[in-house]
Amino acid sequence: MITIIGNTVSPYVRKILVVLTIKGIPFEIDPIVPFFGDDEFAKISPLRRIPVLIDGDMIINDSSVIAQYLEETYPFPSILPATAAARAKARWFEEYADSRMGDVFVWKGFGKMVLAPAFFGATRDLEAHKTLLATEVVEVMDYLESVTSEEGFLCGPFGLADISVAVMFKMMMYARWTPDAARWPKVCALLARAEAHPAMRLTAEWADALSRTPPPEQRAKLAEIGLRPTATSYFGGAPRRGPMSQIG
Repeated sequence: MITIIGNTVSPYVRKILVVLTIKGIPFEIDPIVPFFGDDEFAKISPLRRIPVLIDGDMIINDSSVIAQYLEETYPFPSILPATAAARAKARWFEEYADSRMGDVFVWKGFGKMVLAPAFFGATRDLEAHKTLLATEVVEVMDYLESVTSEEGFLCGPFGLADISVAVMFKMMMYARWTPDAARWPKVCALLARAEAHPAMRLTAEWADALSRTPPPEQRAKLAEIGLRPTATSYFGGAPRRGPMSQIG
């Protein structure tokens, strides 16, 4: 059985859980976040990032690499569109979501407003957050609005592009921000269509459930929400600081 190392709250982990769910691939999960990972975690994830996929003797890092591995190993149903041009476009949206949206939504938004205060006692800089919302968040939203159609999805049928973009927005929701439908109507409509997909709805429930559960209790929570925990865990017990790219 495939093993996923990583917490359901992470958009990068959630992306992979959506793909696994769409493809009907059974998996077990160790729901750690990187800064709770022990020394053994660093051996399987040298950059201390999640998710990590373990498939037999194969250990794969990085959500984009994992998604491609799953697509090539379990090609049906596909998460990529049919033509080479559309597939390239889908991979671009995945990269934009992973890098630019990850920087703005995950680290500068969720990270500084939720993660750092909760686990490291950092003070929330509300003025810096207001500036982020008025500048970089607007820049991201304006770009997405410019490339989103009135109907349908980003590259044809619902797939990797839509998953990669949509999962990022929950991070900002946890940081108490949601996009203005009057200002960005096409993006908000796209998000509604994407989050209505059964795999997106299910993984959103998993994310919300663990977001409300203290890390030491999260493995026990898995059974309640229908997930299979791994027999052992890389949970280290005490948070440690790491590189800002730990959830990539």
